[in-house]
Amino acid sequence: MKNIPTKIEVLKGRKKICEFVKEDPKQILELIKNEKLPAWKRDDKGPWRALNIDLMAWLLGQRTKYLKDTPEYLSKL
Repeated sequence: MKNIPTKIEVLKGRKKICEFVKEDPKQILELIKNEKLPAWKRDDKGPWRALNIDLMAWLLGQRTKYLKDTPEYLSKL
């Protein structure tokens, strides 16, 4: 699986975070509040931040939430 991150990186800014999860940056607050997107701000200031591995886990959770069939290769991750 070539697209699984092999090192932990911080994505900084709503644009980069939303590019990673293929969502509209204008929707980041809704995604954080309603869909539990794992992003934060330091002291509620500055840019949004997220770890690439947290975002990958979130994407897998979204897939499981909306598609009830989980392929065997995903259940092993």
